[in-house]
Amino acid sequence: MKFLVIMRPNGSEHGAGKDTKSHTAALKKAIKEGVVEAAYAFIGGGCAYVVKAKDSYELAGKVRFNPIFDASHVDVIPVADAVDFLDAATRHASGGAKKK
Repeated sequence: MKFLVIMRPNGSEHGAGKDTKSHTAALKKAIKEGVVEAAYAFIGGGCAYVVKAKDSYELAGKVRFNPIFDASHVDVIPVADAVDFLDAATRHASGGAKKK
């Protein structure tokens, strides 16, 4: 399943600005290895990224690897491909017929 992870600053000092080179390298590695599907920075502070996880253990690791985790309010929202979701909703509305 895919999850949108949204992190907003909580006012704590996290020191992320002091070591952006290693944070950039870690993010590039996570994207290259498929740990992170997409990542975005909020200009006003914070970030959002999309990850896949098969269980809560894997999800916890992918949420907490972020170096600004301890200085952030974190929301984790399950997401689905919009077309797949709409197709499934249509099937449910029509009595649950299976997609052919």
